[in-house]
Amino acid sequence: MISCLSAFVLILFASALPVQAAPIRAPNSDNPDSGEITLTQLEAILNGTICSPNNSQFLDECRTAAQALPFVNKAFSDYNITTVGEKAALLSLMAFESEGFQFNVNHFPSPGTPGQGTRNLMEFPFVYQYALSIPFLSTQILALAPSSSDSASASVSISPTTKDAILALVLNDGLSFASAMWFYTQSGTTKTGCLEIPGMVQDLQAQTEKGWENYITQCVGTTVTEGRRQSYLQTLDILNGV
Repeated sequence: MISCLSAFVLILFASALPVQAAPIRAPNSDNPDSGEITLTQLEAILNGTICSPNNSQFLDECRTAAQALPFVNKAFSDYNITTVGEKAALLSLMAFESEGFQFNVNHFPSPGTPGQGTRNLMEFPFVYQYALSIPFLSTQILALAPSSSDSASASVSISPTTKDAILALVLNDGLSFASAMWFYTQSGTTKTGCLEIPGMVQDLQAQTEKGWENYITQCVGTTVTEGRRQSYLQTLDILNGV
């Protein structure tokens, strides 16, 4: 079991190091690079999130658009996600799950689900796989839990305390804001994320609702709701300058 002091030291160490470089996806000539997200765009997507004692239930987890922007843009660059349609899908998911970047850990229903977090609120099996994929964390992760623990069934045997200790190692801004991008491009046993779902990437790049629905149901693995749909459509409009 990792001690509180050891966990603290590991968190500080992880936060000081850069995110791993990701394999480059082949560029799509039909969908040129959309450029970086601007501060004005991200502020609009987050509906002006304010981090203050009067506005934030989890102040230490809250991030404004200005604080999040460099990490969001770096993550899109690192994982070679360049099109408006794909960025809108991922950003809207992150904003929806974290209520505008107001929290970084699952808190609801209280006390929350052990080991679930990052800005897209990944469940623990994916948090474990993500942490294990980071070169400077892998040895520490394996010391906490065996490599077979990236499967949903094996993770049941890991204690809530250990799950939270592993999650804590990927909650720094550099890693937490990149988790949705990693999940989309590199998660799973094949390490190809959701990129092999038939037609999904092409439909997302074409900015179709069908592509987004497939992303939500087949990639993220949750249900399409009107709230999620409106978040995506609003984000898409903002990134398109509508």
